[in-house]
Amino acid sequence: MKNITFGIIGCGDVTEKKSGPAFQKLPHTTLKWVMRRNEEKLKDYARRHRIEHYTTDYKEILEDPEVDAVYIATPPYMHKFYTIEAAKHKKDVYVEKPMALSVEECVEMMEVCKAEGVKLFAAYYRRSQKKFRTVKELLGNHEIGEIRSFHYHYVNPLPQHNPDRAWLYDPKISGGGQLYDVGSHMMDMILYLFGDVGYAKGISRNQAKVLEVEDNTSGILLFRNGVQGTVQLTFNGKVNEDQMVITGSEGTLKFSIMNNEPLEIIKPNGIDEISFEELEHVQMPLISDVALAMGKESELDSTGLYGLRTQEVIEAFRDSREIRY
Repeated sequence: MKNITFGIIGCGDVTEKKSGPAFQKLPHTTLKWVMRRNEEKLKDYARRHRIEHYTTDYKEILEDPEVDAVYIATPPYMHKFYTIEAAKHKKDVYVEKPMALSVEECVEMMEVCKAEGVKLFAAYYRRSQKKFRTVKELLGNHEIGEIRSFHYHYVNPLPQHNPDRAWLYDPKISGGGQLYDVGSHMMDMILYLFGDVGYAKGISRNQAKVLEVEDNTSGILLFRNGVQGTVQLTFNGKVNEDQMVITGSEGTLKFSIMNNEPLEIIKPNGIDEISFEELEHVQMPLISDVALAMGKESELDSTGLYGLRTQEVIEAFRDSREIRY
């Protein structure tokens, strides 16, 4: 098993627990470098996580011949820049979600990585978690028969102002508020479960008018395999809700996407529940799979295509338009 040496560009909140420690704990990854432009926060991060090499200049990481790959964990507006820079230095790329600010940026990132012969992965980490692989396996084994439809319903309250993440509600930096931040995870999971989209149409509005981004999105999706369903994302409610319902000819699956609540298998003769262990580092399973793919020991998609497809859907939903394939 080849060991993959990483550098992190942008060691902010997401790297504290969700992702960063995984590079140090997995047997086939090494974290050599971390980079951040704020030198005081950078030194504090390196000290707390016991990382010897740190820098405010990303080029130091890219010019290190021992570094095989970079994890780009900056706000989305810098994803394209650092991905292209890494590709030109022949470094594989693992980039945070959403993959970029726009479909056009995603396409450019993919084209440059392909031209430079490097791999590109987007950090939609639920794809590698046991819970969602179990759901996909149940669907593939026709546990609830032929899939008829799905409905995903998500509600959370308007976010409180966080000075450390104020950029999240600036479309020029984040792309589009919570629809891009957490909604991209939801859309990616739906695409992971059902395959290639044939048609999608959404409507988004800024109802509360507290932020400069849309806070309510409704969408419909039709997949090439005939599965169809709806999505309702309400980012301005009061009571938290998170439920995916997949209806089949012989039963129903119910589960949360953003939380770790048990999976329910509902059939005429009763309900079965499957619980899943809470992960300390939620990105660790995907980081493991990505490193194996970088070492040519797995078949994980390395083109960034799934990141692009998710981007196409959330962008269409944000802009209240339709897409057809």
